Amino acid sequence: MAWFSSVPIVDVHRDNFESIWPSIIVAIRNSSFVALDAELSGLGPRKNLMLRSFDERYQALREVAKSHSILSLGLSCFKVVKGDNDADDLCAAGKPLGFQVQTYNITLLCNEDYVVEPVALRFLVEHAFDFNKQYSQGVSYYRGVDKVDDKDTCSPRILFSELIVSNVPIILHNGLIDLAFLYQNLYSNLPPKASQFICDMCEMFTGGVLDTKYVADFEVRMVASYLEYVFRSCQRNNARFCHEGKPYITVEFQSFPKDSPFVEYHNCALPKSIINGIPPKAPENVCEQYAAHGHCVKGMQCPKSHVADDILDEEEFKLVARKKRRNQKKRERRRKRSHQGGDDRQQGSQSGEPETKIRCQDNMEDGCHGDGEERNGEDEDDDFEDGEQDISTDVDDRTDKEMSDTVSQDDVSVGEQNKEANSSGQIAQTHDSDVDMSKSADSSESKVLGSVVDNVNGSGINSAGDSPLKPKYAGCHRAGFDAFMTGFAMATFVSQQGRVPSTADIPSIGASFVEFYALEELVNKLYLGGKDVPLQITKSHFSKPSASHREKMKRLGKL
Repeated sequence: MAWFSSVPIVDVHRDNFESIWPSIIVAIRNSSFVALDAELSGLGPRKNLMLRSFDERYQALREVAKSHSILSLGLSCFKVVKGDNDADDLCAAGKPLGFQVQTYNITLLCNEDYVVEPVALRFLVEHAFDFNKQYSQGVSYYRGVDKVDDKDTCSPRILFSELIVSNVPIILHNGLIDLAFLYQNLYSNLPPKASQFICDMCEMFTGGVLDTKYVADFEVRMVASYLEYVFRSCQRNNARFCHEGKPYITVEFQSFPKDSPFVEYHNCALPKSIINGIPPKAPENVCEQYAAHGHCVKGMQCPKSHVADDILDEEEFKLVARKKRRNQKKRERRRKRSHQGGDDRQQGSQSGEPETKIRCQDNMEDGCHGDGEERNGEDEDDDFEDGEQDISTDVDDRTDKEMSDTVSQDDVSVGEQNKEANSSGQIAQTHDSDVDMSKSADSSESKVLGSVVDNVNGSGINSAGDSPLKPKYAGCHRAGFDAFMTGFAMATFVSQQGRVPSTADIPSIGASFVEFYALEELVNKLYLGGKDVPLQITKSHFSKPSASHREKMKRLGKL
């Protein structure tokens, strides 16, 4: 389906890690790409992560990764399949780009001493992270280099090595921090120089690394680029594109037995207004700081809304209002020119000047050829054909009240008639800002048992009614779902930014996903907060890989 109401997430811990291990390995080896997300015990002083020099920034990040740990690891494996275009999709034309998805949330426990920062601890507690479960059921691991006496055949370190050996593209969001922590905690000691770290990354991930925060900020030019916003915007646009016959994707999930005790379902249904094409209404009390950066200093105590759907509804409402104002100004200009043209024609008839000449002059002023009124109307309709991204380049200083006054009475009446059809929105997690503060949270959502349901209430629509007091953080925030959001965003970017061939042609196992979809311009570029350019993961003639990395790669058989 182009839209879905819930995502199944396999909860992996110490008690079921060995039994689920084979399915994780098969999912990785058969995937087209794997999205990763790590929840961390802290990030150290925030100012050190925004230092101007990248070498200094890396040294600070290296010290933090050596003293902190990974609390949970999310993997979401996406495999390209032939898209389903049945009648239920209500698609205007064409077949979609289809993906099969399997998502895992692995609770980890470092068996060495590590630092948990008060800020991160408070954030985790607010988002109902279960520390009892982590310490009693977390999968144990150690940091740094491999131990000689380590005989484990099923461990987080071996899982990370499997990702390296599989050569699949790795998808991350604001991925530099995650890569540094994964390297130190599950691979080897971080090299002393940033240039060596970059060389190691080139050899480790030969399938490429893609950063959805970089793509959203530099390529797609979204208004904001924190993960929750990017995912929800992609999800809403994907449903619209399905109706409009534009490139879109579908996802299908693995079915699980009804009595599966380790499968949880995360609710992420779209509002009815998106499914039914209802014009957005102006939401109230949207937190501007959270809307811009995905983080609010007031946290749970903020009285304003942090719901992603409210933020996007507000942007779309402003977009519609601006378009109406532009069209109204165009109509006023045409009306003035028509009155002036009538006066000119009257003067021309008195002076004997041909009427056709005057009409041609009017058409040239309108920028059209012979049918100025009709062509101008077409231009009005096309002003925001791809309007979702035009918000960032056309900032309006007028207030919401001034904009709402320009909306026609017809639209207002439609909004009132469909008031109950609008959903309150279900996703409102806090993830990354330019410096990802959290990277550390888990789910407060209750476990739902049963076979996977792609389509709750028949169409994947959130049937919840409007509530005068919306929850600050609806749904949940955990590594598994964050990994899925990252992978879903990348899948939609592929359908829009890449070269998508006929669905009869899909990449075979082992084929280069990046080359098949012509993503060379997006690969191996990591977002850097406060910088106008990304970090390029490329080999340098002036630096060599680290010695511990070369030894590890030889043991893995990649050298």
